[in-house]
Amino acid sequence: MATPDLLPGNRFRAYRGAGAGAKFVCLATSITLTITNAYEDATVPDCDNPTAIPTRKSIKSSTSWGGRFAGSIAADHLDDFRADVESEVAVPYEFRIDRSAAGGGGKWAGDVHIENFEIAKNNNGIVAFTAQFRGDGPLDWADAT
Repeated sequence: MATPDLLPGNRFRAYRGAGAGAKFVCLATSITLTITNAYEDATVPDCDNPTAIPTRKSIKSSTSWGGRFAGSIAADHLDDFRADVESEVAVPYEFRIDRSAAGGGGKWAGDVHIENFEIAKNNNGIVAFTAQFRGDGPLDWADAT
């Protein structure tokens, strides 16, 4: 059995913005991206065998996505997050897999609303942050170039 080519954590990164102007969220040490599909179900009879037990047939009805990122916060990055939290329009973000296309690399891109933003400190330590976001519209995938 061949061993998998593991993806180091620093090869999955979040970027604020889109395209060449996107800015690496360098302080995020934990990133989660969740894609959720919803389905509508129907019970389908076997018309060729009326006594057979009907089976479930699922039809995708919607896709949603969201996630969170967390880490340490620097004062010069706080303005960006505060602007995203206060924005009434969705803000573009990218989530990149830093590999060649043959190695599964590429990026998801979409607009997000920040649902909550938390900063905290513990015992005069480093200030930490957590941002929970929800996707607005499609989450597009593009293979690495």
